[in-house]
This record gives sequence, C-alpha cells and structure tokens, in this order.
Amino acid sequence: MSSHPHYVDLHGDRLTTSLYRAARDGRESAVKAFLLLAADKQDLLDAAEKTHGWTPLFIACVNGHLEIVKLLLEAGAEQKLCDLAGWTAKEHAVFRGHLAVAEFLVAHGAQESGSSARSQILREEAIRSGDRLRCTLEDQDNIPSRLEPLKKSPNVNQINRQCSSILVTIGPSNTRSNLKPLELTQTLADKENKISMNIKAVGAQSSSTYRIDLPISGSTVNKPLLFTTEDPDKVHLMFEVFRTSPNDNNTGIYVLGAGIALLRNLWQGLAPDHESLIRDFTIPVLETGSMRFIGSVTFSCLLVKPFQIPRPPPTASLGFWKKGGPTQVVGHRGSGANSAKLMNLQIRENTVQSFLSAISLGASCVEFDVQLTKDYVPVISHDFLVMETGGDVPLHALTLDQFMHVNRSDRANSKEQHLERFLRPKPRSHSMNACDDSHVRGLAERMRYTEHGIQNEVEGSIIRWPIQEPSTTLEQLLIELPRFVPFNLEIKYPMLWEAEDRGMEYSAIEINLFVDTILAVIFRLCGNRNITLSSFSPEICILLACKQRTFPILFINKAGSVPAGDERAGSLQGAIEFARSWGLAGIVMLSDVFVMCPRLLTYAKDSGLVIGSYGDLNDDPDCSLIQTEAGLDAIMTNKIRLVSQALIKARS
Repeated sequence: MSSHPHYVDLHGDRLTTSLYRAARDGRESAVKAFLLLAADKQDLLDAAEKTHGWTPLFIACVNGHLEIVKLLLEAGAEQKLCDLAGWTAKEHAVFRGHLAVAEFLVAHGAQESGSSARSQILREEAIRSGDRLRCTLEDQDNIPSRLEPLKKSPNVNQINRQCSSILVTIGPSNTRSNLKPLELTQTLADKENKISMNIKAVGAQSSSTYRIDLPISGSTVNKPLLFTTEDPDKVHLMFEVFRTSPNDNNTGIYVLGAGIALLRNLWQGLAPDHESLIRDFTIPVLETGSMRFIGSVTFSCLLVKPFQIPRPPPTASLGFWKKGGPTQVVGHRGSGANSAKLMNLQIRENTVQSFLSAISLGASCVEFDVQLTKDYVPVISHDFLVMETGGDVPLHALTLDQFMHVNRSDRANSKEQHLERFLRPKPRSHSMNACDDSHVRGLAERMRYTEHGIQNEVEGSIIRWPIQEPSTTLEQLLIELPRFVPFNLEIKYPMLWEAEDRGMEYSAIEINLFVDTILAVIFRLCGNRNITLSSFSPEICILLACKQRTFPILFINKAGSVPAGDERAGSLQGAIEFARSWGLAGIVMLSDVFVMCPRLLTYAKDSGLVIGSYGDLNDDPDCSLIQTEAGLDAIMTNKIRLVSQALIKARS
C-alpha cells in the first residue's frame, strides 16, 4: 500500500488511507474523487486501520454517512467483513441508531445475493412513511465473536431520597442545539493556558464543588453533577470560569469571571404547576472586577423532589418477565393498537375490555399508557393531542369531565349509528365490509383542521369497526382489572423534540407533580399486583428511579427510527448506556434493531438488562421468532394470538 502515496497517510503508528479519512468525515466529493482513482484497487476499498480494524465502509456506517455508504458499496466495498471485535458494519450502524444506513446495507446485500421474495420481510411505514425494510432471513450473520458489554455503576445509588436532588449537566442535552458548554468573546486558551470551570450549588446541603476542564471530552449526558438540598428555592448555581497557566500568580490559576443561575427562576413564566420542556439554559459570564460580559455558559438541569412512599411499603414487584424463561407476550395497549387499515371489528385500545381480551387471547401481560388531565387525574390514553375535540388540544389542557365527555359523545354517536345501520332496511349489496361510514365521515369533518386533518391523515386516527368501550382512569383500572393480570404501565410525557416535530406547545405539567400524582395512585391501589413502569422519556425514568425502588423500570427507545433530539433516545447504544447509568431493569427497543441484527440482542442482555421490543415487525411471526431465538425477554404485539401460537409451536 505504501506504493500508492495518493491514498496513504501516516497517522501516528496507524496506517490510514485518505479514502478512509474522507469517509469518516462525510466528505462526499472527496470520496468520489478517490473512488475514481481507485476504481480497480479493491485493497484500498477494504483497507482497515489497525486500532479497530475498520475499513472506509465501517467508519461511514459508524458515523451514519448514508451517501458515503452508497458510494462505497456501489464501488465494490465488502460489507460482510468483521472488525477486530467481530462486529459487522451493519451492526455498527444499527447499534448507533443509523437505521437508514442499515436498511441500505440489507437491501444492497439482498440485491447482490438475488434473494427470493419469500426470504424477505417487507414492512411498510414501520421506520418512516413510505420506506421499506427488507430483512433476509436466510442470511443472518452468525459470527462467534462475543460482543463485550459496558460496565457502569448507576447514578441512582448516590441519590438521597429524603431530599431534593439537583442534576446538572454541562452543555446542552438537546442534540439539535449548536450551543457549546462555554463560549467566550475572545480566545483565552492556548497550548500553555487551559480553561476550566468550577460548578457549585450555593445554599445546597451538599457543599461539593466540581471542576470541569475544557474542552469536555466525550458525552456527559449520563454523568450529571449531583447537588442535594432541602429547599431548592434557596439554591443558586455558580459557574466560575478560570484559566490555569504557569505564569499566573503562585497557584497558576486566574479567575476570568462567573455566571449565576437562580434555581427558582429557571422554570418561571408558565402557568402554575407547569414547566417548559426546554431544559437547557444559557447564562452570561461576567468578568471579574469590571463585570463586563465575556461569554456564556450552557447547561441542562433536572430537579428531582422526594416522593413519600406510604408505610408499610408494598411488596417489591419482580416484573412481568421470566429471566432465563420463555419470551413473554405483551398485549400492546391491551388487545392491540387500533388502526383504520384493519377492516375487522376492533376493541377500543387502552380500555378495560381490551385488557381482558388480551389475556384471553394468550397475553401474559398488558401494556397501557397513562397521562394526566388538567385537574391532575391519571387517565389511560395514548395520544398527547385529543383531536376529537376539533383542534390540536393537549390532553393535559382538558379536565377529567371534558376528556370523558369527548369520549362519551363519540361512543353515543357511534352506538346510535350502529343501531340505525342494523335496523334500517339495506340493499343486499351492503356487506360487513361495505359499512356505513357516517361515523368516520363525522369525525373526519370535525378533525379537518387538526394537524392530521391538514396532512390528510385523519383516516389513520379513526376506527371503522369499533367496539366503543369507555375511556378509563388509572384508579378505575386498578380496581376493576383482576389482580393476577401483570401491568406494563407506560408513563406518557412529551419530550422537547417530539413537541418540535408535532407542532405542540413547549410546556407540560411540572414533571415531579406529574410523576408523584401517578405514583400516589399506584401505591394506594397496587396491593400485590405485578407492576412494571416504563417511559420513552429519559427524565421520567430518572425520576422513577430516584423516587422509588418498588417497581422495576424499562426505558423505551425509538432506536433511530426518527431523528430524536436526545442521544439517549435514538439508538441501542444510547439506551444501554442510559439504563445502566441509572440502574434501570431494562430497555424496550424498536424491533427492527433485533430483526436486522439478532446478535445485538445478546450484547444488550450481556449488559445485565431485561430486553423487550415493540413495533410493526412484532406482528409478523417470522420476525418474532428471530428475536425469541436470540433470547428476547418480552415482545409487545398487536397480534397476540398469532404470535403466541407461533412461539408455542416453535418451543414444542
């Protein structure tokens, strides 16, 4: 390779091609240029650096450069190679949440091998609307190399549950933000002069002072600075910026300036008992002495207030899974999420009747969603916006009576229209599939100017053949559902990036009040129920872990299927690191991850976590079997009987 000076650079003791560097940095034009020169040089396409054994294709997959991946594959790069740890390029892409890259790798591999239609699973709209995922079942990677798990001690062990905890992370937690942890108006650092910060909470019970050297190396999102206090309103955060230099006084430290944030004022400006979803704050840094503005500090902050667990506390729940046992089938929102695409009779999701039906169909656990109304009553409902009102109205803006009235009105109208349809004479051509759509048309008209209505997606929100069971509260559910039924209770709380993408308001009920209200109902009525708590929101999971240890917690993750604005919420890598950092019981991933790369499921389990999955692929028996054979603990599905029977047949 040294005979090709155009492509070879010496970087320390590691031989790296220029093509590799261009692929790493996402420089598409440079990659094209090198490929033109190296079109007949396969050794350069597949040249691997010595540290990880990564080729240009590997590093492009690691960094999620889809266009670079396309160029390399079209030029003939080999995607079935393994790096020094035994990983494939596809596994790296999936692990880091680059599902579009992984989809292209799978599609390109299937095209090369000429796989038959039967050997592939075609799934529409499970990743993004209009996209397709093709997974070759006969060509799953089976490499014996073990994927070594992460090992971290959980932050939750440091929490004092009798006091409030202030969790501070330097830099923005929102990955869509371009802000830096510290921005100065002039360059004050060089090879000899280093910039650092001291962070302390004045007025806090703990007197810890944390020193942060800049620039920060790596992510700190799972390594918050912890302060403890009995009265958060009396605390202010101080960020002292200083320079270390051998030329500055006797200590070599020169204080440049400081910034102060009053904790009680960070979330002010909204309605009482509400807070902003924006948790990143930027404050000015004023120069020592002159008080001149010299820069700014950006940080994120989460306040965890104590929750009073009733005495005596209930028996700790073990979770609905069986470690080392068969995969548990979990009914998604009861007997399945409602869909307008299905023409069969459907029981309304998240209702008592739907939960009872799920158990009768073979589910070993039921999953449902909990939110709070305006008057702080936990109700069972999935969508953040109640569009049946005729507008994009957040559920937390409706009182319990208003929320129930909307559902009662729809149910009453539906019942009357069903009676009218079956009692009035009809031509013989009217069959069960050619139903009276007056209920659908009425709802569609009412929702015309909602977000879904404007985007012509109203039909996807309406059930054509419903059994209109009433909505229910969490209290009612805990009273009416048999005690032998295990729960997976998902706490629905909006994240900033979700609000941005859906055009929602950037505020919600104050997060401690939200969690404490739900926990209070659970602790009061749980008895000896087997209850598991879960959420897509990292902040909700942190609060649940800090406030109680009675019920295990699962972190649900979108795995890169949407561009999440939080590194914890967008990949298997982020999910594992977050769950391990906070001592959570496990994670629930979009099933595409494990169907495409079953070995990653083993990796996650080796990290000591319970592993579940959700998504459209879980309604396909073949995809379900791929995951169960890899050791999946729980599968959430809408097709309970179909999947249950497939798993029973496979075991027998």
